[in-house]
Amino acid sequence: MTSVEQSALAADDVTTRQRIFEAVLGLCRERAYDAFDVGDIARRAGVDEEAVLAGRPAKNLVVMEALLHAVAPHMRFPRTGDIRADLEQQLAATARLFADPGIGPHLRAVISEMHTDTRLSETFLRTVYTPNRTVARARFELAQEQGQLRTDIDLDTAVDLVFGSLWFRLLLATGPLTPQLAASIAEHALAGLGLPPA
Repeated sequence: MTSVEQSALAADDVTTRQRIFEAVLGLCRERAYDAFDVGDIARRAGVDEEAVLAGRPAKNLVVMEALLHAVAPHMRFPRTGDIRADLEQQLAATARLFADPGIGPHLRAVISEMHTDTRLSETFLRTVYTPNRTVARARFELAQEQGQLRTDIDLDTAVDLVFGSLWFRLLLATGPLTPQLAASIAEHALAGLGLPPA
């Protein structure tokens, strides 16, 4: 196979994957997680079921990858130099995504299957949880270096403290996920994690 043929094949793969992601996201906006299957995704994307399952051989993996593809551009932790502003913005972005009826309920459904699906659990931890946690921890570490957070705190505990509230509300549906909640979490967290007033 020539390099031109290889490039064309790769482009076809990207186009097919994009169509599958768009089909999944469209179905997520129209139906509950249990109300569509791989066949529905394939028909919506105009591909066969084998194409849908290529590289991700289960519906939950397909949905997780499509959701990750949709939310990733909105989850870049800002670095303006002001940890309060950056944290409020990141928490607000996370709350908006979790509150989105085309994302939050489906993410919750996928996570619920992690308890009985080792492959899904490992993939979620590797591609979703760990990268996002690493970015958050790095931002907190930078804030420490800039003298905006206490240096005696455990950063992993701090990340759990700050973002755990949003995950708690997503998974248990105990209350609304709003920008106001995000601002309140940031305020309370920084009251404990930030440096005391001079």
